[in-house]
Amino acid sequence: MESGLRLTERYRLVERLDHGGAMEVWRAWDELLGRPVAVKLPAVAHTDLHRMFQKGVNRAAGLSHAALETVFDSDQTRDASGRLVSYVVTEFLDGEPLAERLRLGPLTASETIEICAQVAAALEAAHAAGVTHCDLGPGKIMLVCGEVKVADTGIGGIVRGARGSPGRGKAADPGRAAADETRAVDVRALGAVISACLPAGTSGELASLAARCAGATAGYGPTATEIADLLARDDEPPNAVFTTVRSQAPSRDHRTRALRPPPHPPARPRRRGARLAALALVVAIPVTGAAAILVSAPRTPVTVPPPPARADRTAAPAPERGRRAAETGVADALGRLRPIVSRGYTSGEIRSDVAIDLNNVITNLENDLTADRDVDVDRRIDLLQAKIVTRRRERGLSPDLADELNRILATIQT
Repeated sequence: MESGLRLTERYRLVERLDHGGAMEVWRAWDELLGRPVAVKLPAVAHTDLHRMFQKGVNRAAGLSHAALETVFDSDQTRDASGRLVSYVVTEFLDGEPLAERLRLGPLTASETIEICAQVAAALEAAHAAGVTHCDLGPGKIMLVCGEVKVADTGIGGIVRGARGSPGRGKAADPGRAAADETRAVDVRALGAVISACLPAGTSGELASLAARCAGATAGYGPTATEIADLLARDDEPPNAVFTTVRSQAPSRDHRTRALRPPPHPPARPRRRGARLAALALVVAIPVTGAAAILVSAPRTPVTVPPPPARADRTAAPAPERGRRAAETGVADALGRLRPIVSRGYTSGEIRSDVAIDLNNVITNLENDLTADRDVDVDRRIDLLQAKIVTRRRERGLSPDLADELNRILATIQT
């Protein structure tokens, strides 16, 4: 692939980010929705790879969890030699791989718990849906503004296996190995991540848990659910966004190396029973701007100011005045949507990742209108309505809240 190439007349490749790995990874620009995305494609050709890759993408696209990378789209294209290549489009993770963070030194026990608890919960959700990672490691765990994201679930092992790497990738296709064994592969990998985070020679509960994970086999050893239980906090409040302490090393510009959304889903029922003695620490760092809007206290609806007034309105021709009046009406309606989304998040009627997703769509359209860009408002509103319908069907927001949002969208006249 080459920089500047446009896939399906929508995704423009901007910069290649990988360094000769199993997948070719690009930072790209979604020209339809005006947002950065990641485009990934296998770095090698393989007879059955297209079918297996697409199957893995389809499975990954059905997952929804705060710590799992979101899949947006997939298709096929031809490389420079004319060979057909499958690719997947995911959210762009503008963060730091855990592998890079660990080069600065080991983590504390509380930092290790905070990161690995989210990874375990992500694996729990994936395994419950019949999806395994099979290529989990520090390079696939991204630290994005204090949140944890697991990249390439469902596809990383397929690509690595096709490239001929031993071990992990070969278990990625459920048709070739028992489901229990593929889940055990992920558990062993999580144990290795826990060990990698701790200082050498560490003993205690975390080291013991890592050793148990390392010995996991099909039908023996802890499951992702059990690990998530052990690392979970009893006092975790609903919709909490826990974050990880970053190193005090000089700040660097980190970009996605190994490339969904989303903040935490509704909190699972609080688990009781045995807990690790050292797992009761809460660690906090700054949260992303979007998440801060939703979770900062007090949680009050955010009022979006109307677009700045434009000079010489009275002097504009009648069609221009009509267009501007319509745009103002659209902006006013969009400004009424945001407090509803914020209120719905506070009341638990909307999942946090859905709230951020809708806020992003609303903000992008508001910005385009304020910048006086040529915007197909009808199409953008249709896309927003379709997203609301989809999220309602996925139970990401309540029927009452979806109806309230759609009633406001129905008042928009363009």
